[in-house]
Amino acid sequence: MTTGVFFHEFFARYSWPIIGNRYERFPELLAKLEREVPGIRVIRPEPVLEGLLAKVHTPDYLERVKRAWYYEGARLTVGGFVKACEMVWKGELDNAVVFMVAAGHHAHRDYAWGGTYLSCIGPALVRLKELGLRRLAYLDTDAHHADGAREVLMGNRDVLHICFCHQDVVEDGGTKICVDVGWSTSDEAYMDKVRAVFPTVRAFGPEMIVHFLGHDTHKNDYGSLGLSRDFFIRLVEEVKALADELCDGKYVIVHGGGANRHVAEYIWPRIIRLLAGQGKA
Repeated sequence: MTTGVFFHEFFARYSWPIIGNRYERFPELLAKLEREVPGIRVIRPEPVLEGLLAKVHTPDYLERVKRAWYYEGARLTVGGFVKACEMVWKGELDNAVVFMVAAGHHAHRDYAWGGTYLSCIGPALVRLKELGLRRLAYLDTDAHHADGAREVLMGNRDVLHICFCHQDVVEDGGTKICVDVGWSTSDEAYMDKVRAVFPTVRAFGPEMIVHFLGHDTHKNDYGSLGLSRDFFIRLVEEVKALADELCDGKYVIVHGGGANRHVAEYIWPRIIRLLAGQGKA
């Protein structure tokens, strides 16, 4: 089993919008993991091609965002995510984790907010379709509604998008779903909500599962829902089992929201070990 970990040392040099300097110690943490755990590959991403971004974002928006200081970090993030999806789809990796700055689920086609200024899922989906993927399940367990991703994906019924946020919505022929997890919850109550959508995912029949995983829902982070550190590891364990069942383990996680660096440093080495087959949560 090979687990790809997409991280660029550039991410550890700055305090990024919203998420701050949560990656400051990650070069050392990931190097240690790569030494200790067989099957872990730390991969340095390349910037996404601007032509691929142009297939998702409007020209005016791209011209504006190119002037921002965080643009190169965002390009590296999207480049890493596209490459991770490509390698997992082609069988070069079993699964992958992608670390993220300045890109993500609040990026619309022509504007963005919330520290995420380029779309990840849009360019990755373009590339996956070129490679022959037909059906994708995209789960979002960040604290906030994935408004940008939803706009980019709306109308594409080959993508099942399930967002765990603060409303119950079913749209786009049942392929775009929001699940209300409340404003305060518990580990078990949240997991019950996640398990409740598994039959929908099974019925959809995805060929890959992508997971936007934010720990901003942790009880000591900015989007607190009251969750514990160990919840996130259990969550990945259950979604990984679903990917193993449905799509030969093809599972890509991108690090969503969350600024608590202590939580990040606790959960991600454990999640990566789990993906690499080193025991259960």
